[in-house]
Amino acid sequence: MSHFRLLADPGRYAVTDVDLLADADARAHWVQLFDDHFNQVLDSARQAYGRTHLKQLAAARADFTRALEPLRGPSVQADGPLGIFQLCRMREKALRDHGLDDPFRPIKQRENDRAIDAFPEVIDYADSLEAPQRWEHLFRGVFAGNIFDLGSAITMGYTSDHVDFEAEAARVKPRPWRVDDFDALAEILPLAAGSPAPWAKVVFFIDNAGADFILGVMPLVRQLASHGSEIVLAANERPSLNDLTADETVDLVQQLAAVDDELASYLHARLFEVVSTGNDIPLIDLSEVSDELNAAAEGADLVVLEGMGRSVESNLNTTFSVASLQICLLKDDDVARRVGGEVFDCVCMYRPAP
Repeated sequence: MSHFRLLADPGRYAVTDVDLLADADARAHWVQLFDDHFNQVLDSARQAYGRTHLKQLAAARADFTRALEPLRGPSVQADGPLGIFQLCRMREKALRDHGLDDPFRPIKQRENDRAIDAFPEVIDYADSLEAPQRWEHLFRGVFAGNIFDLGSAITMGYTSDHVDFEAEAARVKPRPWRVDDFDALAEILPLAAGSPAPWAKVVFFIDNAGADFILGVMPLVRQLASHGSEIVLAANERPSLNDLTADETVDLVQQLAAVDDELASYLHARLFEVVSTGNDIPLIDLSEVSDELNAAAEGADLVVLEGMGRSVESNLNTTFSVASLQICLLKDDDVARRVGGEVFDCVCMYRPAP
């Protein structure tokens, strides 16, 4: 494990997580949010593990309550930094210490199955659009997919059984988005079939299972691959909420290729690679990533951070030695305020190569 090789200045890198020791109001907000959300996590764990794990569920709840208690009140003493990053680690520790490693496993499988069924229709519609309109539609699809996030309290109820994906994409807020660099991208995105993409290799940090990855991310990276970009899909090493792991991603890409001959041809041409980031929470610290990721990132000229956790909650101000894109839907009031926005605003932040 070492720093991500494409950081602009590894020695000065900081995750840019919110400092909850310096902001009592923000600390109260996040501690209560994590406390309330943990009950929903345990509800999912109860479905995943059944009655044989009732003691483990109760013990995990007790451990997390004890861990949060010292963080309540007007002042807090801590040995190190306290941010959303540390709260995520506390939550995962309470679960994993009691054998509840993947509480959203059945929900992820259900959402993946439903999204796979919808995938052919989604890509057929995208392929029917003219190039300029298609690219914007694909970006709107990433925003629409990113609403299917069981790690956010405000979107816990969104599942693909009652949300039509194309209708959700149509409801994405109109441009200009809260952070909107799409015009800069539109100037360099390829329009003609067969014309080369501006990036030879793209490292794409992915987020959630289900519609987020299958109906949001995959149509976009499939389009980039059609113009010759090599795609590195970077996923978690271990389960966390409904985030995809690298092993799950490999399986899903193969399933999608089975229903999409064009994607299958890109896999045959070795334009797709899946790697583990070494990470195990919804945020990511790029000072400590896997050697596998760094090997795959050699020669990459675009980094994409998708999802609120990896692109705004952490790494909002991170700069890279190559071009970068941070793209997400904002699903928390406090996070949205950090970029002067509100819930369900869109972030499309593009930084050209230095």
